[in-house]
Amino acid sequence: MTSFGTLTRRGVTALLAAALGAGAFTGAQAQQPPIKIGLTTDLTGIAAAYARGQVNGVELAIAEINAAGGIMGRKLELLVRDSQLRPELGTSHTRDLITREKVDFLIGPDASSVGVAVSAVAKQYKKVVVMTIPNTPRLVGELYHPHFFTIVPSGTMLARAMAEGLDKKYKSIAFIGGDYEASHQAVKYFGDWLAKVNPEAKITNTQWPKLGEPDFTPYITQLLSSKPDLIFSYLWGSDLIAFIKQAKSYGLFERTKFATLLFLDDLRALGSEMPDGILGQMYAPPFGTKGGKMDTFIQAFNAKYNAYPSDWAVMAYDGMMLLAQGIKAANSVDQEAVRTALEGIKYEGLQGGVTTFREVDHQGNVPSFLGVTGKDDKLPFKTLVDIKRIEADKVWPTPQEILAERK
Repeated sequence: MTSFGTLTRRGVTALLAAALGAGAFTGAQAQQPPIKIGLTTDLTGIAAAYARGQVNGVELAIAEINAAGGIMGRKLELLVRDSQLRPELGTSHTRDLITREKVDFLIGPDASSVGVAVSAVAKQYKKVVVMTIPNTPRLVGELYHPHFFTIVPSGTMLARAMAEGLDKKYKSIAFIGGDYEASHQAVKYFGDWLAKVNPEAKITNTQWPKLGEPDFTPYITQLLSSKPDLIFSYLWGSDLIAFIKQAKSYGLFERTKFATLLFLDDLRALGSEMPDGILGQMYAPPFGTKGGKMDTFIQAFNAKYNAYPSDWAVMAYDGMMLLAQGIKAANSVDQEAVRTALEGIKYEGLQGGVTTFREVDHQGNVPSFLGVTGKDDKLPFKTLVDIKRIEADKVWPTPQEILAERK
């Protein structure tokens, strides 16, 4: 069951009774109070498409759990709040979910800035929170607390993975990213790792457009004027889409190699306008893992939402299923019991392998993916081909590095 706060209780019940298998609970089970999951995420603003994928992934997991009888004979109920990319709303909504709605656990949110706010409230109330999108390194570093868990590769891991995956022939590298914390972190961690794996390579040009920049012309001309071997982009969403469309008219993708953070929603939005041959980095693309649970998930997601799932849906589904496994292992909703269960968990998720959490920072050992954009005859948008999977243990900070960040 899902509550969106602004809907009436009657509307919520009617909307979701069938979707989440309410009929599976009868008799004594129906009298048990639900286990409440609170999700604060950014359903308004430039990240709305990502947040919708996240909500859908959690909903699908809960539907499957409830259809199988729930946990300890109790169904799960999802309560969703819209933080609108505003950390102060992340704080107030999360506090309300805990104090008034009495949620048992937290999952999400979307933006790292809101993730910082949500994690702070979880720390205050000692509530277990599983993060599935926010990845500022501060969450596992200076802001870490023992009730925090994450199954998304951190910004450090992604930046290092990009440097790790680049051909060493690229010596002159330009960078463009939105003028906000995550981009500045990305270029720092990318540059530090580049110096280790390709010491002859240098970052020769950095460009910092504002978030929501409508005209990338001056940035494109500045990038091209430096004649780099490669441009590394940390643009995303509507900014990346606008940049690619505008850069095509300058022949940018024929004049230099372009590498960028990519989300499935961006590929879907660009469709045939996405150039071939771009080096893309993705968190958890469904097409990056073949067979097994992923194929079953894609089919179930399409049956429920008539859509191909995004990275965010993959990670949100895994996050909810992993949390549910922890609750089952603890046989309790006690926060310390579930925290302890998650610390020792071995979860076989959608991306293959076994997900566990490191003791030092509760970072999940999740991979990231690099590939080249190209056509997939089975999908109506470009995907990545020649995919390389970068495992967590190759790029995550050492425990010593993490502890140093907390001093």
